[in-house]
Amino acid sequence: MVDYLDDIVGQKTAKKFIRTAVSKNNLYNFLLVGPRGVGKRMLGFALAKTLDCPPNSPDFLLITPIPSKIKEKKEKIYEYSQQYLPHNALIEVEDRASILIEQMRNLTERLVHMPGTDAKRVVLILEAERMTDQAANYFLKTLEEPPVDTVFILTSSRPEFLLPTIRSRCQIVPFTYLNAEQIAEVVFDGKDDFLLGSAGEVLALRESGMIDNVMDIFRKAPLSVMSAAFYAGAYERKRVVELYYPLLLLYRLVFYRKLNMVGNTGYDFEIAKKAKRNTMDKTIDTIMLLNQNINLLEKNPNRLLHLFNVLLRLP
Repeated sequence: MVDYLDDIVGQKTAKKFIRTAVSKNNLYNFLLVGPRGVGKRMLGFALAKTLDCPPNSPDFLLITPIPSKIKEKKEKIYEYSQQYLPHNALIEVEDRASILIEQMRNLTERLVHMPGTDAKRVVLILEAERMTDQAANYFLKTLEEPPVDTVFILTSSRPEFLLPTIRSRCQIVPFTYLNAEQIAEVVFDGKDDFLLGSAGEVLALRESGMIDNVMDIFRKAPLSVMSAAFYAGAYERKRVVELYYPLLLLYRLVFYRKLNMVGNTGYDFEIAKKAKRNTMDKTIDTIMLLNQNINLLEKNPNRLLHLFNVLLRLP
């Protein structure tokens, strides 16, 4: 059996846990938990390959969140899930993407058939916390009585949103943030300006241009009522997280700057100005404000009022 886990950068503890389980043939429901963009998805694929069940094999099944607009069309679900395959380094996940009960029903239908002789079947469920309540309860029945020679691998960056009964039926495999040297191994010419500890997040920021898109707001804050209303209208029909998240990262740099923890980023001038202007308490309050409102987006608030309220409170 070829060990493909060395393809994963860092994550020494997680790899040791998986290797021990493989060597002892203790292949019972793995739940890979940790921050986004640190290698959980890639380790899931690497473990499948190690078990001689690569993504292109008939015994490999992939379940991923899909946007609400796709709904239950099987061919569209399959087509969308291909973006999660290992050759795609960067994945865009829509705010309301979910794992639907239809996907779990289709999984059950496919699990009726036995895997090949002397073969393992691998079911990889990415971002498992995005299961709808119906999907999670339906899947739980499968997890309680897993088919023979089937290994379930779940990943989650927010395991607290998973059913406790699902978590209790899995071996928890912890993942940690990456250091700067490890990120440089993954991201060519990559620099972790925002101390994210996540190669995936560094890549996403570099490719998206999100930081540059919000710099005008960051520079001008605090905003007048008219300016806040203008920007709220401009972002009402966009992905609001692409406004809040980069602003959160910028205000975190202000916090680090006030603690003398960071320097030599591409945003030093603006960060220094903001750090000089704002108190530590106000900076912390702003970070909490943005963090709370990113979480609130999942409750589908009135976007215009939501945006206006947040933008008007930026210091």
